[in-house]
Amino acid sequence: MTGGYEVVVVGGGIVGAAAAFHLARRGAGRVLVCEQGMPPGRGATTRSGGLIRQNHTARCDIELAVRGTRVFHHWSEQVGPEPVYTRTGFAVLVDIRYADQLAKNVAAVNEVGGASSVIGASTLTELHPGLRVPPDVVIGYEPDGGYADPAAAALSLLAAADRHGAIVAEGVRVLGLALTGDRVTGVRTSLGVIGTDRVVLCAGAWTGTMLADVGIELPLAGRRIGVARAWIDAAPGDLPICIDDTLGTYFRPAEGGALYFGVPLDPSVDPDPDTEPEPMAEPAACDAAARLAQRVPGLRTGRLVAARVGFDSYSPDRRPVIGAAGPDGLYLCTAFSGGGVKVAPAVGELVAEELLTAIESELLSAYRPQRFAAGVSIESEFPYAHM
Repeated sequence: MTGGYEVVVVGGGIVGAAAAFHLARRGAGRVLVCEQGMPPGRGATTRSGGLIRQNHTARCDIELAVRGTRVFHHWSEQVGPEPVYTRTGFAVLVDIRYADQLAKNVAAVNEVGGASSVIGASTLTELHPGLRVPPDVVIGYEPDGGYADPAAAALSLLAAADRHGAIVAEGVRVLGLALTGDRVTGVRTSLGVIGTDRVVLCAGAWTGTMLADVGIELPLAGRRIGVARAWIDAAPGDLPICIDDTLGTYFRPAEGGALYFGVPLDPSVDPDPDTEPEPMAEPAACDAAARLAQRVPGLRTGRLVAARVGFDSYSPDRRPVIGAAGPDGLYLCTAFSGGGVKVAPAVGELVAEELLTAIESELLSAYRPQRFAAGVSIESEFPYAHM
């Protein structure tokens, strides 16, 4: 495979797709997306729960989430006609001990243009009668929260990138970077060397190997993500998407009375992204369902019907790594630590603007790869028990 491109985006998941769309839309020249599998990829995007929420425990994350949420709300005008978003409302449940942190968190969401409020347990169960919530819990509620279909969103972004002239190369694996001195001159792929002077690395769990190839050391680690699905007796609107900090879990409804929920997996297992992860064991899914049944009684008689085990690249502070690193021409946009879907549209736009204008974005400044060498981490400003 030959030819030169102004930009090569490595990875066709939702983050790479968003970056490619905005680069092509902004006239970055010839843009190529290399995806080693079939778009939208083999990594976190295809196995994500797709929760779209604005409530986070650090202001930098909140700002990206608010911007990303706006795009999902107006997808047809900004990206494409494909339906990718379902509005359900979003609730974060925290112990009453954290009421002050929650109030500050909700205020921070509203300060940057989001919509959130603090409500009590009785109000939440009136809005969503499928829940059971004790009175000693306080809730941050977003009426416009919901969930996206991550794979559909990524494919929609890639289709929009294609309409603006980008090329999506499926089944093309990037093996490493081609360098001349300390500058990127291309990517080495399964089909040969492709010339480019700029690479945007959105490779998720494959990032570490590619960085090691050019002598870049970052404290990134692969981690497994578990999501199970059960059929329950629930009417539309009975359940919002939810993060329950008191139980340390999350869930979201789906069409037809299905419920997706998080399943903790052994963190000591270091996944190999080139090997299909082992299927989820029944005890892990059943234990998670039993715990969550305290909040969703329908799970007590629900039927487990599916499970997903995925993987993503995690940073020490569980925030993404975005910015220039290593040889001139290499730009990282990776390690979203299981939370890339909701912010991907915003990140893609900001990355494209930064690359094309050479003006550093204030909204991305906290996520630079250099923060680890400097001993700086992104700290939660409104911490709860698990978030």
